[in-house]
Parts: sequence; C-alpha cells; structure tokens
Amino acid sequence: MSGINDSLNWDLVRRQTYIATPGPKTSYIPIPPISIICNSYLMMFGFRNDLAKSHWRFAAKVHMKLLTLPSSTSEFMASVDAFSQGCGLRELTLIKFPDLGLLPFIAEIRIPKWHSQMYVEAWKYSGDEIDTNTQSLSLIQSQLSQIQSKIDAL
Repeated sequence: MSGINDSLNWDLVRRQTYIATPGPKTSYIPIPPISIICNSYLMMFGFRNDLAKSHWRFAAKVHMKLLTLPSSTSEFMASVDAFSQGCGLRELTLIKFPDLGLLPFIAEIRIPKWHSQMYVEAWKYSGDEIDTNTQSLSLIQSQLSQIQSKIDAL
C-alpha cells in the first residue's frame, strides 16, 4: 500500500491541548495563533474541544504563511498570507496547500475566541507526492499506445 492511505506516510508534527488564559472575572484571553513549520504541502489537522457545545462545528482556520518578501527594502515582516482553509470540530481535515515552490512555510492555526480550549493534532505527509500532471500524461501515453496498436492491426 502507498499514498495517503498508508499510515507509514504520515508523521505527527503536533499533538497538544491549548487552553485560553484566565482573564478578569469569568472572562478569558483567547488562545493565541499556533505556528507550525511545514515542509510538506499535504497536511492533516484534527481539532477537538471537550467543552464545546454539541452544535458547534467550526474549530479553526489554518493559514499558509510564506517566509519571503518581494524586496529587502519592504517594511513588512517576511510572513506572507498565501492561503487559508477552515477546519471542522471533532474531525480530521486534509489540506493540500498550493505548491508555490517555497519550503518550509508556516501553518498558522487561528482558533476562534469562543473556544476556551482546543486539542490539536497536525500530521504531515512524507510519502511520494502524487503529481496529477505526470499521472495524466502517463494515461494519455497508454491510450495513444493502445490506439497505435489498433491502427497497426488494420
């Protein structure tokens, strides 16, 4: 077995429970953004909050932050927000980040302020990248070979 179905191709990057900081009276300071250094464009994120209400579905938004600048004279920090995807609560979400040719990048997890705690798992895919262009080209070449053999048989 190979590909994303093979558990040997997935490496645990983060497994941790985050808890909001208690604030004055009954309030709390929300969980700050969580940064994970990534060297794979294919990742899986899981979120669970045991204190969440049963109708809550949204867990977090994961942002792809590129560690680059357009120029050394830029007045901005080298953290370009390039892509984001929402993730559900009580489930794993597979994210295929766009391959922009910049590894590593930062996956920044932003948890909404209504969550006072969050268990987070992050997994990176370490198997062979599936190149759909190469797969399509191989299929076309195979079909052309079959057509050529039928023509030759005429």
